Amino acid sequence: MRLLNIIFLFIVLHFLVSACTTTKKEWGSKEEKNNFEHTFVESGFASFYGKGFAGKPTASGKIYDPGLLTAASKTLPLHSRVMVKDVKTGRFVVVTINDRGPYVSGRVIDLSVAAAKKLGIMRKGVTKVEVFLVKN
Repeated sequence: MRLLNIIFLFIVLHFLVSACTTTKKEWGSKEEKNNFEHTFVESGFASFYGKGFAGKPTASGKIYDPGLLTAASKTLPLHSRVMVKDVKTGRFVVVTINDRGPYVSGRVIDLSVAAAKKLGIMRKGVTKVEVFLVKN
């Protein structure tokens, strides 16, 4: 009987410990990235446009909200969804194209403030990226 109590206690402790343990899923992990289909489009530099544009209309007709995950592209279709991946860090963010730009040489996409925060580029302002079209 004592052996059964020890086994039972061991099993209960095992489940308690495993229930309290969480696995940290890093932003932009390989598992997350593979949750949707995507096709490489282009590479170049990403920047972001700030709060000074908040409340102004975008090329899609929607009002720019720095808190939404949106971006501007000169070539990608409006309303398309793209994954923007930081080449150096591997972090990524999925955004909806709702505006035209950027109009600075070498830049392929302008991110909203929220998207720039997710990508981790608020301090440096510009980063080398790869852009992928997301298939729904």
